[in-house]
Amino acid sequence: MGLINDKIKQFREQKNLSIDELAERSGVGIEVISAIEKGDETPSSAVIIKISRALGLRVDTLLEVDNISGPVFTKAGEVHNSTNFSNGKASHPDFVNYSSLTHGKNNCSINPFIVDIKGNDNKTMSSHEGEELIYVLEGSAEVVYGNQTYSLEKGDSLYFDSVVSHCVKAKNGGSVKLLAVLYSPID
Repeated sequence: MGLINDKIKQFREQKNLSIDELAERSGVGIEVISAIEKGDETPSSAVIIKISRALGLRVDTLLEVDNISGPVFTKAGEVHNSTNFSNGKASHPDFVNYSSLTHGKNNCSINPFIVDIKGNDNKTMSSHEGEELIYVLEGSAEVVYGNQTYSLEKGDSLYFDSVVSHCVKAKNGGSVKLLAVLYSPID
């Protein structure tokens, strides 16, 4: 699977959009889109959702390659169509890995992922249409939601409306493995 930065650039160019036009349509800053396309910035799930909607794509189109019909079965420990995000900076090597649980199936109403976050000190708040469920599988997470902060340990979950500004990160710069289920309504 290609890197998310390459896919965003590829779809943007296929639709004959400049970075400025994509920024205007998505509400994501020009500098942010440029940095993502260069591989210098780690996009949050909110940014991915905003860019996919601005490109007229479903989130799973940016994160998946093939489309299958019927149910999708994933055995424990299997990783399919994993997408890595890194800010590329040696001084702060943020690392986020999204592993789809609907690998190969596009046009899903919900998008479940196993998300590994390591060394993440993300402080960027974002918001988008839809809803999210975060369930901690390993480690500790911190979710800033509006003006509240939630500390989540293994087995804890948080369900929230994604329209409210939020940020999900590993607690204290450590690492965390999450089940993240994203729902973004289709127009």
